[in-house]
Amino acid sequence: MQQTPSRLVERLLLEETVVASREELAKQALTPEQHRCLAAEAQQWLKQGAAHQRQGNTVAALADFQKALQAFQTLSQTRSETKVVLVMANLCYSLADYLWAADYARHGLELARHLSDQRLQHQALSCLGNSYRHLGEIAKAEDCMAQSLNLARESGNQEAEMRSLGNLALIYRVQGKSEQAVALYERSLRIAEVEEDTAAIEQILRNLGNAYHALGNSQKTIEYYDRLLRLCRDRMELGVINKILRNLHSACYAIGDYTRAVVYLQERLQLVRRLQDYRGEAQTLESLSINYDILGDTAKALQAREDRIKAANRLQDSQLQRQALSSLKMACIAQGDFDRVKRYLSYISESM
Repeated sequence: MQQTPSRLVERLLLEETVVASREELAKQALTPEQHRCLAAEAQQWLKQGAAHQRQGNTVAALADFQKALQAFQTLSQTRSETKVVLVMANLCYSLADYLWAADYARHGLELARHLSDQRLQHQALSCLGNSYRHLGEIAKAEDCMAQSLNLARESGNQEAEMRSLGNLALIYRVQGKSEQAVALYERSLRIAEVEEDTAAIEQILRNLGNAYHALGNSQKTIEYYDRLLRLCRDRMELGVINKILRNLHSACYAIGDYTRAVVYLQERLQLVRRLQDYRGEAQTLESLSINYDILGDTAKALQAREDRIKAANRLQDSQLQRQALSSLKMACIAQGDFDRVKRYLSYISESM
């Protein structure tokens, strides 16, 4: 039976990660030639590990980085050792091996503190905090993220501070502290705008839209989601745009801005049709008919209900067909348009 990546990593670390203690390493007297050869081998293992990492072969990359780590320990090159340990921590994190990621990150943090290197400490704390979050140790995660934020501020590293704010905001969201989370996201957005970091701005806008939507703050939800779509619509996955448009409609409907809700619904309708998402099409058409009714546009409301029946028929969902037909029937009766109902009664009976 093929082993999972998690089991492969565990075996690799148990069987091949036998690292001598520092006292034992200190006793190993290397000649200048041995030192030179081992240093060259360490660099080669690093290059090979990086190549495997780019190819997506993280297990092989871990094996190469482990060999480089042992070499750097033998050479007493603590800074290189720390960097490799943190690379391995992040690789384990990418494999969802959060216990191993946390273990490596803790070791990397110890080394970074020994070096008094704030940048490496920040990297270690970020990985450790995210690993604790996945492991459900939220208090430890929050402590790590708060420490990383303080380090970033002390060092004046704006990019690191922006990342730390986002990480800490995520911890708050996990705890249900949405208001504290949006405050941190707002601060990280200001830094991203100063740094003109487009990728970060996009992610933060999305986080803000999600957070405000969860809080039920419709105005802020619209503000950030709309800005996000205007900034990067062409680069976003269609499924993500679909969810954003759905949330935008909900927010507009909540504040009674039905005209704007229709604009977002029409855009979503085009998108779900492009995705051939017939259930999403039926849902969107139902929402359109409701909004058109409120706006007093009877003709468009009836047309949306007719189109919903067609979408239900493509789904071959008899229950949805009956619901759609009932909705159209009630609307037609209200308008006295009995011919339209008769036409779709025969349409449904022929297609079922």
